[in-house]
Amino acid sequence: MKLKKMLSVLLVSAVLVSMMACGGETESSSDGGEKASAGGSDTITIGASLPMTGSVALNGEMILEGIQMAVDECNEAGGIDGKEVVIDAQDDQAEPNQAASVANMMSADEKIVAIIGSLKSSCTLAAAPIYEEAGVVALSPDSSSPEVTNAGEYIFRIKNSDVVLAQTMAKGAISDGHTKFAILYENNDYGAGVLEQSQIAIEEAGCEIVCTESILTGEQTDFSSIISKIRESGADAILMGVDYNESGLVMKQMKDAGLDLPRYATDGLFTDAFIEVGGEAADGTTVLTSFITSDQSENVQNFIKKYQEKYDGEMPSIFQAEGYDCGKIVIEAIENAGTDRKAIRDYMATMSYQGVTGDCTFDENGDVNIPLKRCIVEEGEFVLLEE
Repeated sequence: MKLKKMLSVLLVSAVLVSMMACGGETESSSDGGEKASAGGSDTITIGASLPMTGSVALNGEMILEGIQMAVDECNEAGGIDGKEVVIDAQDDQAEPNQAASVANMMSADEKIVAIIGSLKSSCTLAAAPIYEEAGVVALSPDSSSPEVTNAGEYIFRIKNSDVVLAQTMAKGAISDGHTKFAILYENNDYGAGVLEQSQIAIEEAGCEIVCTESILTGEQTDFSSIISKIRESGADAILMGVDYNESGLVMKQMKDAGLDLPRYATDGLFTDAFIEVGGEAADGTTVLTSFITSDQSENVQNFIKKYQEKYDGEMPSIFQAEGYDCGKIVIEAIENAGTDRKAIRDYMATMSYQGVTGDCTFDENGDVNIPLKRCIVEEGEFVLLEE
């Protein structure tokens, strides 16, 4: 979706949220929760804290598309007890300080009954204490740092932890016969998690890490020195814990330098944006995903059909799927628990949801363990690998 389309969605959301100012009080349910079917305001607000500017703005845009789909479906079916659901979307810029500012604002706004966000692990961790103190659910679509596991009882996520993602990535590369690894990782919580968990899997297998290099996301564009170090290290494969833009640039520069090594990544590179940046150099990259459009299950194919009808035949990525699942989960919780923040949290802690990214049941830490698939980029397309 083009940026102007995203901005129009946000503008509509902002207008809808502003209309809520004249709303009255809600009716209390017998269990102390606020019933969405009661009088008062005719809208229910879900907050969204996502990057809308910066190097990963495209990911935030795609997640917001998925959330909007879920909300539109709900409203087209009559809303929640006749009330319209609206999104209050705020730009956390993928920056922890800004994510904390957004968390303070949303937590203080009693009209916001739950939050979807953040995308970045560092942002989720910065905002978590604020949401915990306020007693409001924050459901992350894409944070994978192991530290999120202990972030608090109001913090949930539908993304596997890096304990699962990074070890699955490394074990896949090992099963392909590689023994000497270079690891590239972002200089943040996400990258640190990928590095740590990859190291565990490699060492347990008796293999060797010969090179580790951190990358400054959004700041670094020349990777020639890193490529030279990888070449000199004797690595026979590269593990990537880096966003799509920098990963694509690294691979283009590797190709230009004549360095041709197998690359492996977690699901952060399972997006067309990575292929667009990397071009032909992206070919041969093996990535993980919990969602792929070639999945013929009824749930996935129905989602793809609805997405294409809404967005002019475009194919959704994992980020739209994650946003959609987050939206559906929060909406289901409100439908069943009402608009009381704690009641929403308590419902989510015990719910089971069959999502397009996999069957979702939260453990006692708000984590999930969703089955992962391996794909490889061939001629600019993601192709499912037969295991």
